[in-house]
Amino acid sequence: MQSHNEIRDRLVRITKAIAIRNRARLDELKAEYVRLKKDDFVWYHLLQSFATMGRSAGWRGLIGNKKNYSKVTFEALDVLSPEVREAQVRETCRIAKIRMPDKKADYILGCYDAVREMGGPLAAKNRLLSLAGREAKIAFLKSFPGIGDKYSRNIMMDVYHEDFRDSIAVDVRIMNISEAFGLIFSSYSAHEAFYLSVAAGAGLNGWELDRLMYNFQEEFIQEGREMGSPTNQSSQRS
Repeated sequence: MQSHNEIRDRLVRITKAIAIRNRARLDELKAEYVRLKKDDFVWYHLLQSFATMGRSAGWRGLIGNKKNYSKVTFEALDVLSPEVREAQVRETCRIAKIRMPDKKADYILGCYDAVREMGGPLAAKNRLLSLAGREAKIAFLKSFPGIGDKYSRNIMMDVYHEDFRDSIAVDVRIMNISEAFGLIFSSYSAHEAFYLSVAAGAGLNGWELDRLMYNFQEEFIQEGREMGSPTNQSSQRS
């Protein structure tokens, strides 16, 4: 069995190779920074988080489907009575076929109340961006119903925000990579710290490694499986 340091060194080599092949894709994703200019940045990304939570395909049903999305914009919900608003959110989540639609509807309704209390989407965005440093922004985003460690990072990483370029949003895809390499961590922070060390070794920031692992998960997993194969283990012992 290889140690964490040995696995780290192997992941550094793999990451360097994958990064070279996919540099153009990383540059495309970095260009998403312009989405920070949207007045409804926070609201949109809360919706996107719930749409993809547990299954990224949910994006197509709630966000990509313009008819469904038009029913859950902040402006659309804000003109409705509480009863009609709740019914509309629940129905839209079910029609969109996102995972756990009723729980996600509860999250959306709770986030609506929080954003409205702040003064609306633009006020929520301004409050977020006024906070100094990564940890304050994470704490703010985690104050919204349904947003935890992963999405409090991912929301800002999606737009390549400068405070989150040394972050890893540990999700099921990254956990699958860790499992393929036989890695076990005691906490979210330990998991993130390990991959930040891999990124540094590969000459990347955490964001770049995170996006590579998200978009090219199978390439990483295949390397992990090959590392654990009997033939490879035999060559490692010889």
